[in-house]
Amino acid sequence: MDDDPSVEIRLGLYATDETAAGLAAACRRVLVARGVEHRVSVLGAGEPTDGGGGGTLGAFHEDLVEQWRLTHPGADPGARAVWEIRVALGALPGGVEEVRTELVRVICPDPGHRSPCEVPWASYTTGVAG
Repeated sequence: MDDDPSVEIRLGLYATDETAAGLAAACRRVLVARGVEHRVSVLGAGEPTDGGGGGTLGAFHEDLVEQWRLTHPGADPGARAVWEIRVALGALPGGVEEVRTELVRVICPDPGHRSPCEVPWASYTTGVAG
């Protein structure tokens, strides 16, 4: 895969490092099963957003921390922190949104569930499909 992918799917999480690593590994398995050329990395809260404004991922995804606090009032977050799984894609059979939806299902397997997700998350895509 070349070093400058045209599309990158980013999954923000508020989770422990073990959970983030496990979800990243599950994303890799989805992409391998699909035969999609990819590179997966996990970045922590202190990493830059790449948005050019000098912000960190922790600040960018602070809403995930707040979401967890609202759904767990008074609870200790323990070792949870902001993480971002970045999935750089090479040649992509099918649409980017289809792949993004599959990766989101790794984090939230049942989109129709009634309670908040166990792991607060957000997803977005950068770049333009080539």
